[in-house]
Amino acid sequence: MLIMTDIVGELRAGATITDVLRVQQSYHEQRRWSSDELFDGRRLTRPGESDKAALWHAARAELTTQPAGIRLAVDGVRLAHEIRESNPLGSDVLHVAAAWSARYWLEEEAHHEVSFGRLMEMAGIDPIETEEVVEHRGAFPTDNYARVCILQACVEIEACVSYQHAARTSGDELVHDVFHTIMKDEVQHRQYFAAFAKALVESGVYPVKDVLSMAYTWIRPDGGETYGSTREAQTERQGFVNWWERIRTDEDDFALGDDALHEGSVHARKLSSVFALVREVTGIETRSYEDLKRAYFASLRTNDVDRIRSAVRRGAGTAAALAR
Repeated sequence: MLIMTDIVGELRAGATITDVLRVQQSYHEQRRWSSDELFDGRRLTRPGESDKAALWHAARAELTTQPAGIRLAVDGVRLAHEIRESNPLGSDVLHVAAAWSARYWLEEEAHHEVSFGRLMEMAGIDPIETEEVVEHRGAFPTDNYARVCILQACVEIEACVSYQHAARTSGDELVHDVFHTIMKDEVQHRQYFAAFAKALVESGVYPVKDVLSMAYTWIRPDGGETYGSTREAQTERQGFVNWWERIRTDEDDFALGDDALHEGSVHARKLSSVFALVREVTGIETRSYEDLKRAYFASLRTNDVDRIRSAVRRGAGTAAALAR
């Protein structure tokens, strides 16, 4: 077993928190890699302007994972203690999620931060100034834990699809290897966050609408989080930097092309990955923004997954009939 995706099923079958943490540790040890070994004796050969732009953004994006990981660890343990008597199963799930955030997610993200920063400087890009590092370390806001897990899963989707694109299009072997190695980490991080969100719903800590609300918030075309800096109106933040709101897509130095972010096949892959995430966590099939909107609005009236599925099918059928 690699990632335990059915946490509630395992706990109900008799597994303990210790059992689940042992599986997490085993998988972490299998996947562990060394940033020093990845760079040992290697140099950049053909870094292009698109490589440099991707590195400029990735190095800053990874700075924000530390406060997010700390918040998930602290809030998870706090909430686990609060619901221990009323929902012991949900409490166990939260302890498992908090432990992974504190032990493994933070460690692996540190590898990403250091590796991208190191590669950026090798490419001749000025290192990130101390003031900017500190700004990106602002405290992650407290929110519904299931919503945050879905938020982080969506962020991991953004990262792994973007990093895959950067690796595939680079003509430099070291740039390719760093982006590809980190991309593989982001894929399994997304899987962990999906598993935690699913377990929080199945154990009754949160209703399914919280999962759907965050997925809807992420992809809605009239200002969804995935559109980041291109949105007409930005959400006012207090203390925490959302790196996707700082992405450069104009003619400035290190600007990224829209086709790699908010348009074209790359962005389409991000959206389809969010639909797959929703299906994995809730069992509800959505294949478009309109499907997800129907599912979310239905979840405001009922927590019954079958009824939500039915609402999605009815809405899609009506839309198809009107199109004809």
